[in-house]
Amino acid sequence: MRREFWRTCWAIVAVVFVALPHLPHMHPWITVLLLGAAGWRLGAAEYGWRLPGPKLRVPLVFMSLAGVAWNYHRITGIEAGSALLLVMLALKLLETRTARDRSLISIICFVLMFAAFLREQAIWSIAYLAVGVGLCLVALLQADNHAHGLPVRATLRNAGRLFVQALPLMALLFLLFPRVPGPFWALPTHAGNAATGLADTVSPGDITALGRSDEVAFRVRFSSAVPEPAERYWRGPVMSYFNGTAWSWRLRGVGPEDNALPPSTGRAYDYQITLEPHNRRWLLALESPVSWDHKDASYSPDWQLINEEPVVDKLSYQARSVTGGSLAVPESERYLQAMQHLPASSNPRASTLARKLRGEHSNDRAYLDAILRMFSNEAFFYTLTPPPLETDPVDSFLFDTRSGFCEHYASAFAVLARAGGIPARLVTGYLGAESNPLGDYWIVRQSDAHAWVEVWLDNRWQRYDPTGAVAPERVQLGMDGAIPNMGRSALTLARRNALVGQLLFSIDAINAAWDKWVLGFGPDAQLALLAQLGISRPDVKHLLIGTLVGCGTFLMLLAWALARPTRRVTDPLLALYRQFAAQLATVYRPAQATEGPADYARAASAAHPGLGPEITAITNLYLQARYESNARALAELRSRIREFKAK
Repeated sequence: MRREFWRTCWAIVAVVFVALPHLPHMHPWITVLLLGAAGWRLGAAEYGWRLPGPKLRVPLVFMSLAGVAWNYHRITGIEAGSALLLVMLALKLLETRTARDRSLISIICFVLMFAAFLREQAIWSIAYLAVGVGLCLVALLQADNHAHGLPVRATLRNAGRLFVQALPLMALLFLLFPRVPGPFWALPTHAGNAATGLADTVSPGDITALGRSDEVAFRVRFSSAVPEPAERYWRGPVMSYFNGTAWSWRLRGVGPEDNALPPSTGRAYDYQITLEPHNRRWLLALESPVSWDHKDASYSPDWQLINEEPVVDKLSYQARSVTGGSLAVPESERYLQAMQHLPASSNPRASTLARKLRGEHSNDRAYLDAILRMFSNEAFFYTLTPPPLETDPVDSFLFDTRSGFCEHYASAFAVLARAGGIPARLVTGYLGAESNPLGDYWIVRQSDAHAWVEVWLDNRWQRYDPTGAVAPERVQLGMDGAIPNMGRSALTLARRNALVGQLLFSIDAINAAWDKWVLGFGPDAQLALLAQLGISRPDVKHLLIGTLVGCGTFLMLLAWALARPTRRVTDPLLALYRQFAAQLATVYRPAQATEGPADYARAASAAHPGLGPEITAITNLYLQARYESNARALAELRSRIREFKAK
């Protein structure tokens, strides 16, 4: 009975451990069902409680299936599938009677661990998987109906041995098995809470909180040259529509054809971006992208990269961009007129200011420069915590508060440009990047979120960043240079410490390597790695053959190693004597196969009279301990052999 109890305990420990990552996402009744079934099964093993019969189990099965379908409106997917597995596991505990039943519970636990990896793919999940696999192996080994059971130490040792033996097989499958495009664990339900520093609308104050966020927006690796700080504009949503308060992003029509890409007039940069999930369709790229390798990406009419579906998983793509701050692209007169539109009754003081400046500067470029000089020369302030704005936010900012963040200046500049008859639109994205020297890549954080303006001059869209007129250090040095301390998080300030910064860079480099070589190990990464190993561009058939041959060879070698007879000495007394004989053989010959201990001692003593008394004494002690079970002789034998020196 006690053995049955401990077998059940091991199974329930494995069940609870693999269920822990799922329970916070489950409806409470599923947790109650699982824990209740575990408690009932323990009571049955310890106190002989009667397990429920078919008359209770069958209704429980149908009620549980109906509950899952009712709560999740489906029985597939990460959430519903995990709930179904947990329900099955709970019900299986209530009918566990044989070794086969306990083994099946361990197998279900393995599947649940994989389901947990679908939800959480951070690097710490390696530790969870390793411990979970170990517990499931222990429960599986204990499940067998041994007469006396397996000792805990022996079970742990066997589980560890199985785990280590499986590692080469796992590595072979990971390296050689054909990869499918995109992470095979990516199901479209687990990124619903993904956050981004950019939104569909922008009004003064929206991006303020992002200055305090250290969350990574994306990482980028440049193939060769790295653009200067003033060129690190990462183009995101283009806000073309203004209602007097907020700017909004709308995807207008169909994008240009590939052969209509903007001409490459500036310096080109090649890079690879690993984009964090943000649950939006837009992609980020250095201004202005001219080529990319992501097949689901395309240009929008506003010359930004758009994905076919929302980005709900980490996404890696390579691109080439040309910097220069302008886009020589064709635009229709109708669209350009729309980019001059302002609501008639909004921000009247800004419209009056625009008419005044326009009367003083008939040239478009001179008019825009006058706006920049106003921001630079008058009492405007760059701050992370601007005061609240009134009904007409642009008027309130320009004439009352005069304190703001990037979207305040960009919005005001775009409104003044439109009021002066110049087509203008707001562009949001990120400005800057922080180098991680440990990983040879750059980090763009949510605190780098930025807004600037594009105006139509000389038949091209040209970038104007009015924030640079007020706080040029924001463009050259990033957020830390513009606002060293104000409003920054404790983690941001701690990163400036050399030791803490080095530690955080190390952690980020490890996470980046995990993303690249594990989560992002798709067909391209697999082919690149195999090419480094001397295997150039294998097709699926070759990969499958290599997988079968490699795994088959490993399994045959493992079977041969396990089938080899062992020569371990399990007799501690014989091991002591062999230790003595090995030392004696250094000055005399080894003992022959037909030569007993007494004969060997006489021959060795005759050859080395000086060692004769010690050889004879040790041999006599061995014979006494062997044939007379003399405990005192055994203790003295250990001491004599330890002190014996063959010379």
